[in-house]
Amino acid sequence: MSKKILLLFLQLLMFTFQAQTQIRLEGYLEGQFGSKYESEGFHWNMWDPDYKVEMRLWASPIANSEMYVKLYANKWNAKGQMMDHIEALLSEGHISYRQEINGRGFNAVLFTRENNHYWTDGSMLNILNTGSVNNDGNGQGVRIDLWEDWGGSATYVFSDFSQGESDDIHLLRLRQAFLGNKIKAGLFYQRKNYGFGGEKEYNQVIAIDERLQFRNYFFNIEFAVSQVPSEKDIVELNKDYMHKSSEFFQDGKYIAGFREFFKGNVAAKCEFRGLKFGSNHFGYWFVNPGVWTYGKCFRNYMGENKSDEYGFWVNSYYMVPQRAITFTLNYLQHKKLEAEGFQTGMSLDPVSNLYSEIYIEFVNGFKGKVYYNKKDEVWHGKNYKHNDFFVELSVENRLAKLLTQFKIKDIGETWEKQIAGIECGINLTERWRAFVRGMVANDRVGSRMSFFGEIQYRVGGNTELYLQYGPSWYGAYGLVNDDNFASGGTMQKEIKLILKGWF
Repeated sequence: MSKKILLLFLQLLMFTFQAQTQIRLEGYLEGQFGSKYESEGFHWNMWDPDYKVEMRLWASPIANSEMYVKLYANKWNAKGQMMDHIEALLSEGHISYRQEINGRGFNAVLFTRENNHYWTDGSMLNILNTGSVNNDGNGQGVRIDLWEDWGGSATYVFSDFSQGESDDIHLLRLRQAFLGNKIKAGLFYQRKNYGFGGEKEYNQVIAIDERLQFRNYFFNIEFAVSQVPSEKDIVELNKDYMHKSSEFFQDGKYIAGFREFFKGNVAAKCEFRGLKFGSNHFGYWFVNPGVWTYGKCFRNYMGENKSDEYGFWVNSYYMVPQRAITFTLNYLQHKKLEAEGFQTGMSLDPVSNLYSEIYIEFVNGFKGKVYYNKKDEVWHGKNYKHNDFFVELSVENRLAKLLTQFKIKDIGETWEKQIAGIECGINLTERWRAFVRGMVANDRVGSRMSFFGEIQYRVGGNTELYLQYGPSWYGAYGLVNDDNFASGGTMQKEIKLILKGWF
């Protein structure tokens, strides 16, 4: 954390108190006490108590402004060693000012170590990934938003990496709507300057996008160009593709010219939405097709960094009239732009994926889902099949929630796995709640299981007490779809007592 930024926030904090501004102070306390069964010889090992203390302050020194600071107590130094004293560190904070008159306005934010300010509206090519530009939560900078009453708006973010390689990030997003929002156009400009290099040490991406609406039909398209001057092999390869492309265009061979052009430092994706077939009586089948391509020289280290790939998809669904039943059928296929040589020969490494699903809502809060996912891929010239079967049944009401899942992963292959999971939460009283999660996996090596149980007691309106047994992380995100457990996770004997409080 930069000392200058910390000093600036402390100075503004002092100004806030001196101005006798109304402020709001909140805090969070958490203490963990636990023991883990290490081995038969070592038995239960009681670890050092762990705690978390946070202080949060909101203030509005002047009209339309906001100041926020969060501090936390730290007892570990940079080498991971426990100190003999506790330090208060700035966790995150921001200062913002907003003004709007007759539909025109702006919002400016000076922030440090906050991740939500990097976000901009969606990109079909996933041009921006906040996890790739926030310096693992240690970035600091400024965000400015502008908007007009005629449908135009802009967002600019500058961020400096206070840790790591001291890179700089520039993010610019422009938007404009026409004809009552029937046409929407936008521009992305993103640049990452490497802190260790010269003027050519950067990664830059420029993208334009358009969204057209005609009645109930929508056509979306996005086109992007990237630059990485520091990667000389990519620069030279891109020159070859652009040279070949211009020669084909001059000879009137436009298909071959476009083929070479899209092998360069460009990417594109488009989709068509609104197609439907059927009637009000029999229901409609909705179909949404699309295509994409990422050139061999396309590089984006600020978002989804795909390259050397083109393909298409067709997503579709059908809702049964007067029944809470939805059928989904999706298909996609992609491959490399040029064949590469491997031990098995030349290959484009094609991939195809067919996904079919039935979703049903029953009475009394019961819901069910069944899907079959068939994926065939070639990687480095070798064929692989990944066929998955999945079943889910859930029910939720005021008193309890039950979720059961079963999955067969990679059906028919030597690495096939059968995974079953169940979790249940019950509100015993207004203060007591119980939660359990159990998972079992079976493969050619053997069977594995994991169990997690928790008793929660609400001491008061702002205090909670938890008693836990087992690993809480397995199955927390997706249950049987959690690869951390499916790939080799097993039961860990662990007891935790956690106390949480807010004020």
